[in-house]
Amino acid sequence: MLIGDVAKEFHIPADTLRYYDRIGLLSPRRQEGVRRYSQADLHKLAAIIKMKKLMFSLEEIKSILDADARIEQQLREKGLDRSAVMALSTQIDAKLKAVAALQQNLEEVKTELTTLADKIHSALGEEK
Repeated sequence: MLIGDVAKEFHIPADTLRYYDRIGLLSPRRQEGVRRYSQADLHKLAAIIKMKKLMFSLEEIKSILDADARIEQQLREKGLDRSAVMALSTQIDAKLKAVAALQQNLEEVKTELTTLADKIHSALGEEK
């Protein structure tokens, strides 16, 4: 898949994809100077987008994806680096806690907004 097609499919600017390539976050193969995205690249891009939505920095995302690739390779070679896995686990646990806190805050805001909306509808004599 070409860069323009990927940009349209994922609703992101092509410049973002070029930037990801420049920083080594997502580097598709090139054929005659043209970026060609594989299914694996698209899967990786989907993961990047999800992590960005969860407030991961690009540096954190790169670190996680690199660690994941190393772990996959080590599992294939039957030589798991436990310290790398533990470091990744610690980083993921910290982000999970941050996401849980965000989720709690969102629920509280949602409750407040619902209460306010109910008051407004009541003041206007409207039913929901």
